Amino acid sequence: MKIIGLSGILPSRRVSNQDVLNLVEEHSKHTFQDDLPKILKTIGKLLEKSGSDTRHWLAADEKPMQLMETAFHAALAQANISKADLDLLVYPNVTRGFIEPANSTFIAKALGLNCRNFDVVDACNGWVTAMDVINSKMQAGEIRYAAIVNMEFGMSAGGPVMPKNFSLQSPAELAYKFPSFTIGEAVTVTLLSHEAPGNFKFSYINRPDLSDLSTISLPDWKLFCNEADIERIAPTGGQYQFNSYAAALHEDGRNEAIKVFNMQKLSAEDVHKVFIHTGSPKMWEHIGQMIGIDHKLHHVGHKTGNIITASIPFGIFDAMSRGEAEPGQFCMGWAGSGGMVFSALSFTL
Repeated sequence: MKIIGLSGILPSRRVSNQDVLNLVEEHSKHTFQDDLPKILKTIGKLLEKSGSDTRHWLAADEKPMQLMETAFHAALAQANISKADLDLLVYPNVTRGFIEPANSTFIAKALGLNCRNFDVVDACNGWVTAMDVINSKMQAGEIRYAAIVNMEFGMSAGGPVMPKNFSLQSPAELAYKFPSFTIGEAVTVTLLSHEAPGNFKFSYINRPDLSDLSTISLPDWKLFCNEADIERIAPTGGQYQFNSYAAALHEDGRNEAIKVFNMQKLSAEDVHKVFIHTGSPKMWEHIGQMIGIDHKLHHVGHKTGNIITASIPFGIFDAMSRGEAEPGQFCMGWAGSGGMVFSALSFTL
């Protein structure tokens, strides 16, 4: 399998850390039961510590589907194929408008595609899992060309974050609301060809015992987990609200991220670039330093925010657009995800 087309777009509204603090202040001034200036200062320090600087959100006149169509046609032109050549479309995102039917059907309809399409749900690891599924189908000779459409747009009013996670009542809520302040929005389109079989190698570590650390739950969520899961998830009420215990995720995830990287049996000298999840740039830099590959990490999270499943494809797109990566170079992807799932993949561009 080979990437033959790749495009990425950030929406135009650039949001600074100070803009985030202003929004927290605006939405918390009537609800916060403690020292608001003090907690705002704490949030500012945490944003700096995470490595988050800016993120991009939709402007008032922008629509995700329009950005997606622009990105799709750019990737299609790069791939030099017709959309009629596509055998499969996968939508692997966290943010979505539909549970029934697959959100991919609306993407296919908008793009005028009649190929097989379905969703993959694997938290921030969605793009990696979609790549793995497509790779398997290509190796089996079932498909020739496929598309992955990543659309992470979760910062609009009424979504899983805004404004409820920007409205604080106590300092304790930062334990699970802080990651909301790092989130950005983005669209990427990845087009793949069946050529170069065996090009991609995937490694995973799964820790379902940590599945309650990062959730976006639906109204009837208590029916679909064990009693032991309820205590940690319950503070958000289970009403389509993003809930992520960042400190615990990093503490539990650090060693697993290193283990999954080492499963690839590669050293820094083998790899041109490592494309990473955008959750916390400084956390990934720290983990990279622990195993001596920090100088190979390609960072975009400081400017994009946490763009969730779009992290790795946008990182590849960014590096290639800047002339920092090109076809023929051996690279890796590296991610940690709610679930918890840790993944590493290696491939030649």
